[in-house]
Amino acid sequence: MKKLALTAMIASSTMVAQIVCVSPIQSFSDTKKMSTGDFSANVLFQDINLTEHAIGYGPGKNKHYEVSILDGKIYMARPGQDGTTIVRHVPKADDGAAMLQVADVSKWGEYKVLDEIESNDALNFELDDMVEESGCASNLVLPFKIIGRAASVTWSMDTDNHRVDTKKEQNIVIEGIYTTKEKSKYFMVKGTNTHMHVILTDEDLAGHLQKIVLKEGAKLYLPVK
Repeated sequence: MKKLALTAMIASSTMVAQIVCVSPIQSFSDTKKMSTGDFSANVLFQDINLTEHAIGYGPGKNKHYEVSILDGKIYMARPGQDGTTIVRHVPKADDGAAMLQVADVSKWGEYKVLDEIESNDALNFELDDMVEESGCASNLVLPFKIIGRAASVTWSMDTDNHRVDTKKEQNIVIEGIYTTKEKSKYFMVKGTNTHMHVILTDEDLAGHLQKIVLKEGAKLYLPVK
């Protein structure tokens, strides 16, 4: 038992030493313009370099779709009629975003296996603890993703026809950025150090994470060297 605990401690220490605390972010926005209700594109997808491990988020141009990016794949999600959702992955030449944050991750490493998490607040507390354990300084800009199964997940598509959806028992990936530095630049959710989106992998759905009940056994991944 002591040998197993020591092995786990060494593995954890090795992982902490490998964490990339400040990842490069491609950041696009014009808060002054958006504050007037102008959500025209500040960047086109064709002008962005999406690597195979990149994650990202933001409102699409003119709020036509909610943008999530997971492992370099774009999800442009928009509410359809009768509760359906339209999701596109291949951008047209004029597709883009009013605000977009894209984290360039060279490599992901598994940081830890999570216990059951019953709310967004609990998830944010878990991420706060992770940052303390990581040894990253206060100026960190840390992308993350969580792969697991949700007992319940609620997400929004903040489009011109805004909608909030909830589903039970879903395989999901949460992707986002944690930072205490320039929180307004990276559009951290008020009162938190995070901005999180969720992808429902079996149903090809995505959007801004609103509520989560995460089952035990989900895995937290961080950028590593």
